[in-house]
Amino acid sequence: MSPAQAVPSQPWYMAAFDHVMRVLVNSEGSAVQVPNDPAAKPQNVDPYFSRVIKEAGTITLRGSVPSDGDLKVLQGVAAATAPGASVVDKTRINPDVPNRDAWLAAMTFALRQVGKLNTGSASLRNAAIVIEGVTKADDDFTIIQKKVREEAPKGVNLQVALKPHDARPFVWLAQLQHGAVHLSGHVPSDHDKVISGHAQVLFQNLTINSSMEKTKGEPKGWIEATKVSLEMLSLLYAGSVAITDMVVKIDGIYSSPAMVDLLKVYSKRLPDGFTLETNILEPVARAPAARAEDMSFAAHRARASYNP
Repeated sequence: MSPAQAVPSQPWYMAAFDHVMRVLVNSEGSAVQVPNDPAAKPQNVDPYFSRVIKEAGTITLRGSVPSDGDLKVLQGVAAATAPGASVVDKTRINPDVPNRDAWLAAMTFALRQVGKLNTGSASLRNAAIVIEGVTKADDDFTIIQKKVREEAPKGVNLQVALKPHDARPFVWLAQLQHGAVHLSGHVPSDHDKVISGHAQVLFQNLTINSSMEKTKGEPKGWIEATKVSLEMLSLLYAGSVAITDMVVKIDGIYSSPAMVDLLKVYSKRLPDGFTLETNILEPVARAPAARAEDMSFAAHRARASYNP
């Protein structure tokens, strides 16, 4: 027997391995049922499944592609979307795609989105796409999520499960000046409205502007430390408070001499592990109208003493 005869072109174990990979690795659904009638034609009950994965500077293509030509298109899109990343092909040719044009549009969309992430994946089952992963450190998490949905092809059932990149260091800033409070820096994705709302309660007559970037990596006790920091900022006529990881730094001018002692009361409410640095000046003598600010002393004192 010649070597060519000894090694069949499509051995049974390749077909078996292909099916197992679809079921177990790619989670494509239940296995194909073998009909009782040996003469009956097998039916393909598995969904048409394709996947792209990005990790450690590598983009891996898995699952089914309709043809070699379509594979080359995907490889080109991957190279253009993530320059410098290596593209690994672990696909198999399967021409039984329900709608080749819709598949190609969905896969090129998936590749573009995954290429923008730090790490992630996109899975396409027929007309359903699931995109998950972690955004890059310099990207705005809210904008990335919005663009993914806006750029999705029509007719695609899209599910997005993205997470913001860890920020190191985790920096947050609030500035009080010119009749407004400006909030910026990092904020956990589920706490941005809490922080903005707390600022609005404290500075009821001022405009609250927010350009906070949703991300993760905040230290333990961050939300409470940020609330207390805003309360300390409300003691000032003008100034700022910045939190870098677990260090709180306040700069500015007190709204009245009465606020000097109140700051000490507020600072005791910072969570364990947080440290406070201050560079605050006492106010210079101002017109009698400025005494109206002193009327808030009682309210500040009551709030500072309250520790739920």
